[in-house]
Amino acid sequence: MLVAKSKGADTVAVMSVYANTGQTFYWLKSYGVNGVKDFAGHKIGNPPGDASRVMWPAFAKAAGLSPDAVGFVNVGPTAKIAALKSHTVDIISDFYNEHDLKVIEFGQDLGYVNWKDIGLNPYGNSLIVNGAYLQKNPKVVEDFVRVTQKAFAACVADVTPCLKALLDQVSGLDKENQERQWERIKFLMTDEFTTTKGLGWIDGERMKKDYELVQTYLGMEKPFDVTTAFTTKMLDPGIKMDASKVKK
Repeated sequence: MLVAKSKGADTVAVMSVYANTGQTFYWLKSYGVNGVKDFAGHKIGNPPGDASRVMWPAFAKAAGLSPDAVGFVNVGPTAKIAALKSHTVDIISDFYNEHDLKVIEFGQDLGYVNWKDIGLNPYGNSLIVNGAYLQKNPKVVEDFVRVTQKAFAACVADVTPCLKALLDQVSGLDKENQERQWERIKFLMTDEFTTTKGLGWIDGERMKKDYELVQTYLGMEKPFDVTTAFTTKMLDPGIKMDASKVKK
């Protein structure tokens, strides 16, 4: 969205569902990888346009690695676990909400690092609105954002009706897997801002860091004031993330 805005897109983020990045690298310890310092010389599997591949130079810098320390292998999103299991690749990238699928498959042999753990925590999974529409219809946008906040808060309090609604509308989903994913998503929704300022909060200082990351590694066609890319005015500060519902 930040790249699009630099090209003239009239967009504004009004709520960030994930307070923490879901970007995670997974590996098997039996392949000789025990942490990010061991990535050098290994192969990472993910799709060509995967965000973790595009942003790899930022990760490498934060981890103290050379950008060319690893090789990348094209692996489809649904084939990542199989590629790791068959040793086609040594490391895969995936979202943390699907963490338990890897735990079930690999057990104690599984190693992982979330990007947040090395100091990279960009926002993602946000609600975006057209800027002109927001100016003309602020009450509509505010109502939509606050209903969404209420919905997420209700699901945090009791996920049962939420999962039922999801499974009733979307075929092919496994109930137990969705339950496990929701526990991970609650972790991704929780930080010092969502628990004190409002569920879905977007912090200005973090957005500055995100802007710098994008500017450095993806490029901005035309620089802009990052404060125009988001607003927290639509959020209800009375609706906060309940950290007591998050499993450690």
